[in-house]
Amino acid sequence: SRQGGVRKTPPPDESSSSDKQRRKKQKTDHAAPAHDNVCTPAPPQSTLKPDVSRAGNSLLECFSTDQIKTHILSLKRFAKLSPSELKSKCGEILKSLQNHENGWVFSTPVNPVELGLDDYFDIIKKPMDLGTIGKKLEQGSYHSFDEFKSDVRLTFENAMKYNEEQTVVHEMAKGFKKKFDEDYKKMLKSLDKEHAENSKKAHACGLCGCEKLNFEPPIYFCSGPNCQTKRIRRNTHYYITADKQYSYCNQCFGEIKGDHIDLGTTKIKKSDLAKRKNDEIHEESWVQCDDCERWIHQICGLYNTRHDKDNTSAYSCPKCVLQKRKRAGKDPDPLPTPPSASDIPRTKLSEWLEGHVHKKVEERMNMLAREKADTENVSYSAAYKELSAGGPVTIRQVTSTDRKHEVRELMKERYADKNYPDEFLYRGKCIVVFQNIDGVDVVLFALYVYEHGDDNPLPNKKTVYVSYLDSVHFMKPRKMRTFIYHEILISYLDYARAKGFQQAFIWACPPLKGDDYIFYAKPEDQRIPKEHRLRQWYVDMLEECQRRDIVGKVTNMYDEYLNDPNLDFSAVPYFDGDYFPGEAENIIKQINDDVKKSGKKGKSKSAKKDGKSEGIEYKDPVMEKFCECISGMKDSFMVAFLNCKGAKAENLVVPKEVMEWREANKESLAPLIEMSSESADATKENNDGGSKKEGEGKKDKSENAARKALLGYGDNSCVPVKSGKGKHIQILDDDADEIDSEFFNTRQDFLDLCRGNHYQFDDLRRAKHTSMMVLWHLQNREAPKFVQQCFSCNREISSGIRHHCPVCPDFDLCHECFRSPDVNRGTCNHDLEAIRVDTSSSQQGLTAEQRKERQRNIQLHIALIEHASKCDGTNCASTNCKKMKTYLKHSSTCKVKATGGCKICKRIWTLLRIHAQHCKRTDCPIPQCNLIRKRYRQLQLKQRAMDDRRRQEMNRTNKMTSSNA
Repeated sequence: SRQGGVRKTPPPDESSSSDKQRRKKQKTDHAAPAHDNVCTPAPPQSTLKPDVSRAGNSLLECFSTDQIKTHILSLKRFAKLSPSELKSKCGEILKSLQNHENGWVFSTPVNPVELGLDDYFDIIKKPMDLGTIGKKLEQGSYHSFDEFKSDVRLTFENAMKYNEEQTVVHEMAKGFKKKFDEDYKKMLKSLDKEHAENSKKAHACGLCGCEKLNFEPPIYFCSGPNCQTKRIRRNTHYYITADKQYSYCNQCFGEIKGDHIDLGTTKIKKSDLAKRKNDEIHEESWVQCDDCERWIHQICGLYNTRHDKDNTSAYSCPKCVLQKRKRAGKDPDPLPTPPSASDIPRTKLSEWLEGHVHKKVEERMNMLAREKADTENVSYSAAYKELSAGGPVTIRQVTSTDRKHEVRELMKERYADKNYPDEFLYRGKCIVVFQNIDGVDVVLFALYVYEHGDDNPLPNKKTVYVSYLDSVHFMKPRKMRTFIYHEILISYLDYARAKGFQQAFIWACPPLKGDDYIFYAKPEDQRIPKEHRLRQWYVDMLEECQRRDIVGKVTNMYDEYLNDPNLDFSAVPYFDGDYFPGEAENIIKQINDDVKKSGKKGKSKSAKKDGKSEGIEYKDPVMEKFCECISGMKDSFMVAFLNCKGAKAENLVVPKEVMEWREANKESLAPLIEMSSESADATKENNDGGSKKEGEGKKDKSENAARKALLGYGDNSCVPVKSGKGKHIQILDDDADEIDSEFFNTRQDFLDLCRGNHYQFDDLRRAKHTSMMVLWHLQNREAPKFVQQCFSCNREISSGIRHHCPVCPDFDLCHECFRSPDVNRGTCNHDLEAIRVDTSSSQQGLTAEQRKERQRNIQLHIALIEHASKCDGTNCASTNCKKMKTYLKHSSTCKVKATGGCKICKRIWTLLRIHAQHCKRTDCPIPQCNLIRKRYRQLQLKQRAMDDRRRQEMNRTNKMTSSNA
């Protein structure tokens, strides 16, 4: 069994080997032993078999030898320098080249006109010079040594390519290239030596060479009514509940009246909240290799503490794994199958997106490889291999659930006479993109969309809303990021129009400084796009949609709705998380206040008019106010009309240049997949003009048939897809099947998961580990999101028994520390409760029949709960009624609760949650239904407040811009 265990603190110096053994055996000791300077050789093995016992707690056993080597290399500090550090290191080499007596020749761009080089751009496809490289260094454009090296070599290779051998410039460039290669090699050798020395230090990680590494400071948002969702400032006092779900700044806590706080699902005493100071610092945990006894960061070693629940599984560091394989002379055969993004169930939407993106990426990579081969004078295969540094891209849909967006009070009140709905139902979907980097499927992109179907009332009927998207910049090659993300959105809009949706809406609004949309703690050098840049990013995507005939007219909310004096605001689409619902409440409140002051009904004080609204009499003063409010930022609220079946001709009008492009590139048009195969074939024939060869036509018909089947228009409800092993893979219908994920249902759920577990994306090293853990959560959905840590040894208590203090907030001891007479309990001296930790987890991979049976059982149990809640017990015919009443009573009295791991509470809570999502009764007899719904409303209000903050900042910026104009 593993003796070393897990530690939170860096390994200190050791005085003797006996002291080392004492520390190894005493797991509760805070200090971890120092590792040896050199990795101890692994015992010889004649044959190497997959070590299944170790494959669970780390991905390393699943890696190929090359992947392990690449992973180790990526952990070296100089492999992940920031742009400013790259500037310092590379600047020295660049300066020595520019200061050379002949450096001036390559320090400025070549001017073909001045030098009379008429054929220069015919030969040199990508000009480069040392001066341009210097500017790129200053601007932080380089993210790796390889990017810098590539540009410097390109400078001299261009000169050698254009000028013949034996000429002065050719020989000069050849000499400079040789000098650069030597200087570059010396720099890498120096950095490698520095890293090796750091790795040997007693307190340092044996892989990355760093010592104590801190996570981002925890972020707490005030739950008080006065400053809801505002961050609690660092180094100030605040109050927090025992489960860490609610926190209050000092001012809001003092203003709470009474002795209790209503949290929606329950009430707690104010005195039960713990007073703390927001100055916490959390550092990365350590793990010890069982082979060489080296201490490394858990994140560096891709160690999964949640899988190694008992802290007894053997663990080998990457270097020891390499040594074992070196002695065996080969990789294990076969390698254990790693948990991967491909294990996540597929849906019709994810198949549609992935198939489209893979095809487009292959076309793009071929084009870039040809350009690179021509520009840098290398072979096509070498160029393609260099561009393919990153692994395959996997696209999966992780959630698809029915939700409702409640209309706000003032909006309902104002348009009640128009039978304006109380709520809008929609289908919320989340798409996640992974790329295999160094053997790990890394999460790189996430997209949330809301679909309002044909059964929705106007004005939301047949509309889609692109709610949130976010990304981190680790995709390889980096230049493919924008292309792939654009293709995902283009493919989604193609999917939406094929499903009959008519309009797509986008609010181009970047996150506020310090805020995260989806990914927690992004890289420091990843810039937040300005509003105009983000807007242009969406415009470029929509223009490509127009060229492919997926989208027709592209306009904005101002021109399409608000500036029409004959419309009122009830005609404007009303989306969850959008700008307009919150702003409408403010405007209606302002109008109502003006009416009260003036004593007139239905009219407000005339406001200052500008732009097109001057001289126009509006039917609805709300529309007039909106025109004044957003006229200066109207381009941020985009409306795209989809080229769907039954689309009106006036909504498909596009600019002249788009029509010309379509005429010249008919093969690039995306045919609309319609209900009937005849109309789909007719559309295809019209688009390709009947000029394709018979073989190509058969291929297109096959592709169209597959796309139609994905939409459910074919004879089968899904496409028969085969895995690499030839097995048929089930494809879920994302519109019919409920895909519920506690971790991805909303962006806030994913942020909470990452913040609570220190799952960060600020560098590739952490992004790999975070992605590994995200995949583990997705494949173990029944496992708790968070686990308690032992107060004494700081280990996660993921199995066995935890000893919990009912008085002190957030105080638990593992069983070993509890039994130790010398354990450090801090200020806690209360009796502890022994609570068994639930170690069960539900793996994915249900068949279609199992999934249907599970859904049927859920509905039957919900019906039983409804019956048991109303039944008085007299002569009840149901044999399960009494049992369900026992479960309901247990859930109301249990001290462990679902969050603590109680299986009964977890199952009952899931059933109650599903019931509450659809229940509309004000007098529902089911216990906690109203409290759960109240809790949901509080979460919605919290999210709404954050959206309002974005809106207010956007209004403030717009006013400042208008006043300066």
